Amino acid sequence: MAKRIPREALDYLNRLLKKLKLSLNEDKSKIVKAEEESFDFLGHTISFSEDLFGRKHKKYWNIEPSRKSQKKVREKIGNYLKSNGHKAAEKVANELNAITRGWINYFTIKGVTYPNKAKRDLRYYLFRRLTRYYKRKSQRRSKLYNRGAFKELVNRY
Repeated sequence: MAKRIPREALDYLNRLLKKLKLSLNEDKSKIVKAEEESFDFLGHTISFSEDLFGRKHKKYWNIEPSRKSQKKVREKIGNYLKSNGHKAAEKVANELNAITRGWINYFTIKGVTYPNKAKRDLRYYLFRRLTRYYKRKSQRRSKLYNRGAFKELVNRY
């Protein structure tokens, strides 16, 4: 997070990692000026961004799920729906709840992270996928198999 890391700090870090029987991978590591550019770490994108409320000249550290993590959870949901078309609505809802709850819990650290936009995007993705999934599953006209699939599943499960 600095242009130049003092040699002593780098040596200290290497000694600390060696005690933990770990090593710093030079190929995967990079030095960035975090106030100017964002970087990804453990599935999070860390950036120094404008204030959430639009106040000028106020910046804060923003930690949110990376695009790669968001894409990965959407792929996981899509693959689940493709391969489990034969299951009952209750089982589908319970499995999707487990997937989304785990993902949201990993990326939510109270007072530190701001995953609300990512959660909103995931909810919209689930809405579209479940509506499409149940419209294709049956031609019957009911709340679950028609337009209200997402709302019905949210209310029930």
